Amino acid sequence: LVFENAILYNGKESDVGMMAVELLDIFDHDFSNTFKGLHDDEEAKKADCCSLCGNHRRLYELPSLFCSGTCGRNIRRNALYYTDRMKQNQWCEACYVDQKDDEPLLLDNGKETKKSLLQQMKNDKSPEEKWVQCDKCNDWVHQVCALFNGTQNYKSASFTCPKCYVKSESSHTPSIAPKGAADLLQCKLSESIEKGIEQTLSKEYERLAKERDCAVAQVEKAENLCVRVVSSLDKKQKVREGMKARYSKTNYPSEFPVKSKCILLFQKIHGVDVLLFSMYVYEYGDECPAPNRRRVYISYLDSVRYLTPAQYRTPIYQSVLIEYLRFVKMRGFHTAHIWSCPPAKGDEYIFYCHPVNQLTPRNDMLCAWYNDTLQKARDEGIALDIRSLYDDYFKDNVVNRRTGEPFDPTSLPYFDGDYVPGEIEKIIKDLDEDDNRREGTKIKDAPKALTAPSKSEGKRAGTRSNPGKLVNQGRDKVMNRLDLILSRMKENFFVVQLLSDDFIDAVEGNTGVTSQGEKSASDDDSSKSRTIGKNPYILDLAENKEGKTQIPLCEEIIPSSTKDEDPLIEQECFETRLQFLNYCQRHNYQFDELRRAKYTSTMVLAYLHNPREEKEQQIKAHLEVIAHAASCEGCVSKNCRRMKQLFCHVRECELTYKRGCKICTRLFMLLIKHARDCPTDGKACPIPFCERIKERNRMLLKQQQLMDDRRRNAQNTRAKEDSA
Repeated sequence: LVFENAILYNGKESDVGMMAVELLDIFDHDFSNTFKGLHDDEEAKKADCCSLCGNHRRLYELPSLFCSGTCGRNIRRNALYYTDRMKQNQWCEACYVDQKDDEPLLLDNGKETKKSLLQQMKNDKSPEEKWVQCDKCNDWVHQVCALFNGTQNYKSASFTCPKCYVKSESSHTPSIAPKGAADLLQCKLSESIEKGIEQTLSKEYERLAKERDCAVAQVEKAENLCVRVVSSLDKKQKVREGMKARYSKTNYPSEFPVKSKCILLFQKIHGVDVLLFSMYVYEYGDECPAPNRRRVYISYLDSVRYLTPAQYRTPIYQSVLIEYLRFVKMRGFHTAHIWSCPPAKGDEYIFYCHPVNQLTPRNDMLCAWYNDTLQKARDEGIALDIRSLYDDYFKDNVVNRRTGEPFDPTSLPYFDGDYVPGEIEKIIKDLDEDDNRREGTKIKDAPKALTAPSKSEGKRAGTRSNPGKLVNQGRDKVMNRLDLILSRMKENFFVVQLLSDDFIDAVEGNTGVTSQGEKSASDDDSSKSRTIGKNPYILDLAENKEGKTQIPLCEEIIPSSTKDEDPLIEQECFETRLQFLNYCQRHNYQFDELRRAKYTSTMVLAYLHNPREEKEQQIKAHLEVIAHAASCEGCVSKNCRRMKQLFCHVRECELTYKRGCKICTRLFMLLIKHARDCPTDGKACPIPFCERIKERNRMLLKQQQLMDDRRRNAQNTRAKEDSA
């Protein structure tokens, strides 16, 4: 512009004009070369970027590593650790130092290694998203962006990126879409929850249409929702050591039979099923001994904020819980328990890596969410009463109304992963330490005779010098300490009564019950509502001024047994919430972005649809062959020889089940099933890898207990801060 103005003002023929023309030519030449270089650099950078998202390197969150040694703790970020050659097992520095040089180290794949062969590493490397190249345009794209299943298509001969597929779609026959969430096995529980969600959404649509003064058809709707139960297993929950040792003489059970379930909610977003919500529950049926009989425990809930439209998130997520309570009520479970506790800092519950803009709810917000949900269940006649655990077992020295005896720890529901079992263990440990200290400092002189209280007695009741009524000398010491602790956090422990007091008395008193809820043709509605025990839905509560009960009645019949008609579903990575969390961490399946949530959901569905599960009869037959081959020294059976060859293959295989060996995978699935039900308790099992698998299960249990302890400690810290 300067040169052009000089030419215009002075003229081309002037000295200044001729110099301006010369300089303008030089400038145009240099500018063209510079712009061309910038364009070439931009094209080069573009060639190194993903053609779908436009980014180059995308790093995952630093994975959580847990020590495979005796401690089982999380290896801190930037800390040194040691790993095997395949980088599948890790040991922290403390466990590495404690390990003897000549003692073999057992790996997860059943093999052994030596301490000298371990490699030192630092926990500071974030893995990068993998790439795949298109065979048509030769562009590179992230596997996450392309939803490319690298585990199944690792040796595939061709890959077409989405852009090339769209361009050539007319010349190709339509490809078969992978199976989605709707193709998973449907059961009565998932059908019931889906039906309840539809009814909830219908009410929401009508409410919004009324608020906006428009037709229901004009209201934006939440579509393509799918609920599935992906794990349903019969287990035996072990009672922890402190509880077992202290109350062994009271005929307290050493284990509780329980069925664990994992419930997932999907929504199809942009044509891809996305996992949005998960819930783990424990069901203690009528065959379970007291105090857990006919109770359900809502163990964990977790969600990510991708459900659309966003305004329906809360009603839908609440509906899943409400419909589950409705379903178990109709099966004869009389009480549901919930521990409301947000995750501690740095912990995840079910989903790995939540979105950055999704905040962790505060303690009061989460309690309010549960309270609102349960009030809705009460309004629908599902919940008859909502109380706290403290009100049921501690308030005003309440006694058992069936026996008239004071409650002790054996009367409290004992659930897997709950606050109470872990806190009881801590209290028992503290009491034992106190007893040991008193024994060590015990005065040998005979005690003096008791006299009337002297002037030195404290004036304040509840102190050591003046126990008064607050110490409850006649009550169990563990209950006294629990009373003090739980009194500061009453609102966090919900007890939801689903069936009537008479029904509970009948099933807990072992008198046996037939199908409850029968109706007499001669009874009118008002008489039915006041016949306590005839209808298990009626709670023995005071009527209002109009003489009507405040709880809506239901017409269904409660069965005498809690037997589950839905089939058992075994999926190893969904057995517990910790196994699913570890599975996602191990494979970098994250939910922090929608694109990653789509990819994670696609990979999870591919895992669930993988036809690795065999029929029950085939599994039983294979387990019998495994048991025979493990103890057989030599026979003519072809199956025996074949199984021994499989044992040798697993011991020598370099690929292993962790890297996709199908033979190892199938055999380890059978061995894992055997180890879960192995009858040799405390004795060496002859079946290969059984002891190692049981040791791994014990490590997972320990890891779970450590996370439960952190969760419980965070709860205690919040309670102390609130009471301060």
